[in-house]
Amino acid sequence: MPGPRKHLTPKQMKFAQLIVYGVEGSPITKTEAARLAGYSDASREGSIMTNPKHYPLVCAFISNLRDEVRHKYGISFEAHLEELGKIRDRGKKDNRNLAAAATTEIARGKVAGYYIDQKIIRHGKIDDLNLDQLYERMKTIKEKNEKVLEAKELLNASEEPKSENKNMTVKLSPRSDKISDQDSTS
Repeated sequence: MPGPRKHLTPKQMKFAQLIVYGVEGSPITKTEAARLAGYSDASREGSIMTNPKHYPLVCAFISNLRDEVRHKYGISFEAHLEELGKIRDRGKKDNRNLAAAATTEIARGKVAGYYIDQKIIRHGKIDDLNLDQLYERMKTIKEKNEKVLEAKELLNASEEPKSENKNMTVKLSPRSDKISDQDSTS
């Protein structure tokens, strides 16, 4: 049985870029990204490729791309919260409707990956756990994300992911919001 992959395929790179950048600046679903990346069973592949247990390199590459977006546009969690606070304060002070400004700032946060649509069912409170239970919970969280952390280290160790197909590269246009395939032999 072959060992774990140490690089991404061109389809996987394109899928990751589509997940982060969308199409013409508009976000798209995992299924749509998988279809545009060239997967025949797009619904299944779109879902499974964002599962770190099955595709840790793809998840790590998506994380790296999101980090680049945050860095490029100067988005940080602290600055995001500060901007939301300023909008709130201006709205209270001027008694104006700043819904458009708030929506824009929330959209920036979404692009940076600070908002994730998910449902969490909690049982109990963290305050109810003793020290041993806390350590066990932290260990479980670390183990669950270990593959992604290792994959991220692997991706960061190399300058760019290597593909099996040497003639195919996936490049972003200068605006970094469009994806194109380019045959490096032309």
